Amino acid sequence: MKLDAYERSRLRKIARLCPPGTVLDLGHAQYPNPFFEGVVRTGVDLAPSRGPVRYEEELLGDVTDLGAVLGTRTFDTVVAGELLEHVERPYDLLRDLRRFVAPGGRLVLSTPNPVGWPCLLFEWLRSRRFYYTSEHRYYFPPRWVERMLEDCGYAVERVAGVGLLMPFVTPPCPPSLAYQVVYVARPEGRGP
Repeated sequence: MKLDAYERSRLRKIARLCPPGTVLDLGHAQYPNPFFEGVVRTGVDLAPSRGPVRYEEELLGDVTDLGAVLGTRTFDTVVAGELLEHVERPYDLLRDLRRFVAPGGRLVLSTPNPVGWPCLLFEWLRSRRFYYTSEHRYYFPPRWVERMLEDCGYAVERVAGVGLLMPFVTPPCPPSLAYQVVYVARPEGRGP
């Protein structure tokens, strides 16, 4: 599995935000994260993992019915990287994920940013050639993801842009310009 520079940056950023412990990585099969360190990784996806990176446990299942896959298990960190924009009922998913976050744990998620420079450019051009896919049901600007998290019972601790989407490099930039944005949130009432 060959990762482009931007995807590597996103996965590194997510891995750095996951402290030692147990990690549930939802929708991991396309890009299993090779940068996790000091964690026990469980992946859940509809399909088997595509890459050479293997997690300690990989489960086949639907993220919209995690109870059937995981029962009552909890994890120190739940990762939902580039997942929220794919589900039909994102608020329901965010609310449901709370029960899988262990006390003191966190949710780390990333989403594409529709007002980041590449998406906005192609929106202005009204082009469906790039940054337009039938797999995405929604696009969420960063401040609206924060609002969704808060509405679903999370306290947002951090919002960070992956970086400016450029060929071969990913220079730092604010979340408003980044193509992908990473969020860290804790279920309210379950702090460290």
